[in-house]
Amino acid sequence: MKNIYKKFILVGITSLSLISCNIIDNQQSASIETKLEDIKLSNNIRNYTSCIEDGRNFDRIAATKNEEAESLYNKSAKILSDCDLLIKGNPYMINEVERMQNIALSIQNYIKAGNLIQASLNLKDYKNTFEKDLIYMDGSSFIENIETILNHSAPKISGKFALTNNNRVIRSELKRINYWSKN
Repeated sequence: MKNIYKKFILVGITSLSLISCNIIDNQQSASIETKLEDIKLSNNIRNYTSCIEDGRNFDRIAATKNEEAESLYNKSAKILSDCDLLIKGNPYMINEVERMQNIALSIQNYIKAGNLIQASLNLKDYKNTFEKDLIYMDGSSFIENIETILNHSAPKISGKFALTNNNRVIRSELKRINYWSKN
Protein backbone atom coordinates (compact mmCIF):
# COMPACT_ATOMS: atom_id res chain seq x y z
CA MET A 1 0.00 0.00 0.00
CA LYS A 2 2.88 2.31 0.78
CA ASN A 3 4.31 1.56 -2.67
CA ILE A 4 1.07 2.48 -4.38
CA TYR A 5 0.82 5.64 -2.28
CA LYS A 6 4.44 6.58 -3.16
CA LYS A 7 3.82 5.87 -6.86
CA PHE A 8 0.64 7.96 -6.76
CA ILE A 9 2.51 10.89 -5.17
CA LEU A 10 5.40 10.48 -7.64
CA VAL A 11 3.00 10.47 -10.62
CA GLY A 12 1.20 13.53 -9.21
CA ILE A 13 4.40 15.49 -8.66
CA THR A 14 5.69 14.53 -12.11
CA SER A 15 2.42 15.58 -13.71
CA LEU A 16 2.43 18.93 -11.91
CA SER A 17 6.01 19.62 -12.93
CA LEU A 18 5.24 18.76 -16.56
CA ILE A 19 2.17 21.01 -16.53
CA SER A 20 4.15 23.89 -15.04
CA CYS A 21 6.86 23.38 -17.66
CA ASN A 22 4.20 23.56 -20.35
CA ILE A 23 2.81 26.82 -18.89
CA ILE A 24 6.29 28.32 -18.72
CA ASP A 25 6.98 27.08 -22.24
CA ASN A 26 3.79 28.75 -23.56
CA GLN A 27 4.70 32.02 -21.83
CA GLN A 28 8.21 31.88 -23.26
CA SER A 29 6.82 31.10 -26.71
CA ALA A 30 4.47 34.10 -26.56
CA SER A 31 7.32 36.29 -25.33
CA ILE A 32 9.57 35.12 -28.17
CA GLU A 33 6.81 35.76 -30.72
CA THR A 34 6.31 39.28 -29.34
CA LYS A 35 10.04 39.99 -29.51
CA LEU A 36 10.21 38.68 -33.08
CA GLU A 37 7.29 40.91 -34.07
CA ASP A 38 9.01 43.91 -32.43
CA ILE A 39 12.21 43.14 -34.36
CA LYS A 40 10.24 42.85 -37.60
CA LEU A 41 8.55 46.23 -36.98
CA SER A 42 11.90 47.84 -36.13
CA ASN A 43 13.40 46.48 -39.34
CA ASN A 44 10.45 47.82 -41.35
CA ILE A 45 10.89 51.28 -39.82
CA ARG A 46 14.62 51.17 -40.49
CA ASN A 47 14.05 50.06 -44.09
CA TYR A 48 11.42 52.77 -44.61
CA THR A 49 13.70 55.47 -43.20
CA SER A 50 16.61 54.32 -45.36
CA CYS A 51 14.37 54.16 -48.43
CA ILE A 52 13.06 57.70 -47.84
CA GLU A 53 16.61 58.99 -47.45
CA ASP A 54 17.54 57.41 -50.81
CA GLY A 55 14.55 59.06 -52.50
CA ARG A 56 15.36 62.44 -50.96
CA ASN A 57 19.01 62.12 -52.00
CA PHE A 58 17.95 61.65 -55.63
CA ASP A 59 15.66 64.68 -55.24
CA ARG A 60 18.58 66.80 -53.99
CA ILE A 61 20.84 65.60 -56.82
CA ALA A 62 18.11 66.28 -59.40
CA ALA A 63 17.77 69.85 -58.14
CA THR A 64 21.44 70.47 -59.01
CA LYS A 65 21.47 68.82 -62.45
CA ASN A 66 20.15 70.32 -65.65
CA GLU A 67 20.57 67.55 -68.20
CA GLU A 68 19.62 64.51 -66.12
CA ALA A 69 17.07 66.20 -63.85
CA GLU A 70 13.95 64.58 -65.33
CA SER A 71 15.39 61.09 -64.98
CA LEU A 72 16.59 61.77 -61.44
CA TYR A 73 13.24 63.26 -60.39
CA ASN A 74 11.48 60.22 -61.82
CA LYS A 75 13.84 57.89 -59.93
CA SER A 76 13.29 59.85 -56.71
CA ALA A 77 9.51 59.73 -57.17
CA LYS A 78 9.55 55.99 -57.85
CA ILE A 79 11.69 55.30 -54.77
CA LEU A 80 9.52 57.47 -52.54
CA SER A 81 6.35 55.77 -53.84
CA ASP A 82 7.84 52.34 -53.24
CA CYS A 83 8.90 53.28 -49.71
CA ASP A 84 5.28 53.64 -48.67
CA LEU A 85 4.65 50.06 -49.80
CA LEU A 86 7.13 48.90 -47.11
CA ILE A 87 4.74 50.05 -44.38
CA LYS A 88 1.38 49.72 -46.15
CA GLY A 89 0.30 46.97 -43.73
CA ASN A 90 1.36 48.95 -40.65
CA PRO A 91 1.07 52.65 -41.53
CA TYR A 92 0.83 53.59 -37.86
CA MET A 93 4.59 52.93 -37.55
CA ILE A 94 5.37 56.25 -39.27
CA ASN A 95 4.03 59.67 -38.35
CA GLU A 96 1.10 60.46 -40.68
CA VAL A 97 2.33 63.95 -41.60
CA GLU A 98 5.77 62.55 -42.43
CA ARG A 99 4.15 59.94 -44.70
CA MET A 100 2.01 62.64 -46.33
CA GLN A 101 5.07 64.80 -47.00
CA ASN A 102 7.01 61.89 -48.51
CA ILE A 103 4.14 60.92 -50.81
CA ALA A 104 3.60 64.58 -51.73
CA LEU A 105 7.28 64.86 -52.68
CA SER A 106 6.94 61.80 -54.90
CA ILE A 107 3.93 63.38 -56.65
CA GLN A 108 5.78 66.67 -57.15
CA ASN A 109 8.79 64.79 -58.51
CA TYR A 110 6.66 62.84 -60.98
CA ILE A 111 5.39 66.20 -62.23
CA LYS A 112 8.93 67.58 -62.50
CA ALA A 113 9.89 64.44 -64.43
CA GLY A 114 6.97 64.96 -66.81
CA ASN A 115 5.21 61.78 -65.71
CA LEU A 116 1.78 63.37 -65.26
CA ILE A 117 -0.12 60.09 -65.48
CA GLN A 118 1.73 58.60 -62.50
CA ALA A 119 1.44 61.90 -60.63
CA SER A 120 -2.35 61.80 -61.16
CA LEU A 121 -2.57 58.19 -59.99
CA ASN A 122 -0.48 58.91 -56.90
CA LEU A 123 -2.54 62.02 -56.12
CA LYS A 124 -5.72 59.95 -56.30
CA ASP A 125 -4.15 57.39 -53.93
CA TYR A 126 -2.97 60.21 -51.64
CA LYS A 127 -6.50 61.64 -51.42
CA ASN A 128 -7.95 58.17 -50.73
CA THR A 129 -5.35 57.43 -48.04
CA PHE A 130 -5.31 60.70 -46.11
CA GLU A 131 -8.27 62.74 -44.97
CA LYS A 132 -6.37 66.01 -44.79
CA ASP A 133 -4.25 68.28 -46.92
CA LEU A 134 -0.74 69.63 -46.57
CA ILE A 135 -0.38 73.39 -46.47
CA TYR A 136 2.71 75.08 -47.91
CA MET A 137 4.54 77.85 -46.05
CA ASP A 138 2.75 80.45 -48.20
CA GLY A 139 -0.63 79.10 -47.06
CA SER A 140 -1.50 77.40 -50.33
CA SER A 141 -2.95 73.91 -50.54
CA PHE A 142 -0.85 70.97 -51.77
CA ILE A 143 -3.87 69.19 -53.28
CA GLU A 144 -5.23 72.30 -55.02
CA ASN A 145 -1.80 73.24 -56.41
CA ILE A 146 -1.24 69.76 -57.80
CA GLU A 147 -4.77 69.45 -59.20
CA THR A 148 -4.38 72.84 -60.90
CA ILE A 149 -1.08 71.81 -62.46
CA LEU A 150 -2.44 68.45 -63.61
CA ASN A 151 -5.64 70.01 -65.02
CA HIS A 152 -4.23 73.26 -66.40
CA SER A 153 -5.13 72.40 -69.99
CA ALA A 154 -8.69 71.33 -69.20
CA PRO A 155 -11.41 73.52 -70.70
CA LYS A 156 -12.66 76.34 -68.47
CA ILE A 157 -9.87 75.83 -65.91
CA SER A 158 -8.59 79.38 -66.35
CA GLY A 159 -11.40 80.93 -64.32
CA LYS A 160 -11.34 78.29 -61.63
CA PHE A 161 -7.70 78.62 -60.63
CA ALA A 162 -8.33 82.09 -59.23
CA LEU A 163 -10.79 80.64 -56.74
CA THR A 164 -8.55 77.85 -55.49
CA ASN A 165 -5.92 78.00 -52.79
CA ASN A 166 -2.98 77.96 -55.21
CA ASN A 167 0.52 79.23 -54.84
CA ARG A 168 1.06 82.72 -56.26
CA VAL A 169 3.64 81.42 -58.77
CA ILE A 170 1.22 78.79 -60.08
CA ARG A 171 -1.60 81.34 -60.44
CA SER A 172 0.73 83.69 -62.27
CA GLU A 173 1.95 80.97 -64.63
CA LEU A 174 -1.61 79.84 -65.39
CA LYS A 175 -2.64 83.43 -66.14
CA ARG A 176 0.32 83.71 -68.51
CA ILE A 177 -0.61 80.44 -70.26
CA ASN A 178 -4.25 81.51 -70.48
CA TYR A 179 -3.31 84.92 -71.93
CA TRP A 180 -1.03 83.51 -74.61
CA SER A 181 -3.41 80.69 -75.54
CA LYS A 182 -6.12 83.26 -76.41
CA ASN A 183 -3.87 85.29 -78.72
